[in-house]
Amino acid sequence: MNEKIIAKAEFKDVKFACMTLPVIMFLIYCINSYRASYQSWKDDYNFSYGFGFGNGANLILIPLIFLSILFGYFLYCRWSKLELIVTDKRVYGNDSLGKRVDLPIDSIAAVATSIFSGLAVTTPSGAIKFVMIQNRNEVHDAIRQLLIARQNAPAIVEQSTSPSTADELKKFKELFDLGIITQEEFDAKKKQLLGL
Repeated sequence: MNEKIIAKAEFKDVKFACMTLPVIMFLIYCINSYRASYQSWKDDYNFSYGFGFGNGANLILIPLIFLSILFGYFLYCRWSKLELIVTDKRVYGNDSLGKRVDLPIDSIAAVATSIFSGLAVTTPSGAIKFVMIQNRNEVHDAIRQLLIARQNAPAIVEQSTSPSTADELKKFKELFDLGIITQEEFDAKKKQLLGL
């Protein structure tokens, strides 16, 4: 299959986005620990260093930090495998759910932009979404142009393949000349074709 690549999506670096939540949770933990230690020093004149449990809020924050790290890792694994390539015949790649996508241009109904620098390719069976695309507008325009070209393409009209009367007569004349059919058979076929 000779395909010409028209556009290839370039995805944003998602490391920062995936690590933002764990870093924020850790900062909240540090601030809360510092506040609890300061409160303990203020009340007891017994300042303790380090980031201990401090108070009950940190007992909740520690599991949330680990969950946010796992969630960030999960997002990174998903988003780092995104792929979207537009050719003159199809759109293929890996979507944001990790599924392999291979869509012929004829099966695409529409294309739209979405949040998180995303792109949604709609088919009769549903929308397939891609996120964090740096050149989203370029990819969107490439798919849109293919859809417009498909709409404007002239319909292929199948012509009747029945041979003309002259061709039929010529074929029977050749059969007569070769001796395959008799003069009477040729004359009968000639009258039939000419409607005599």
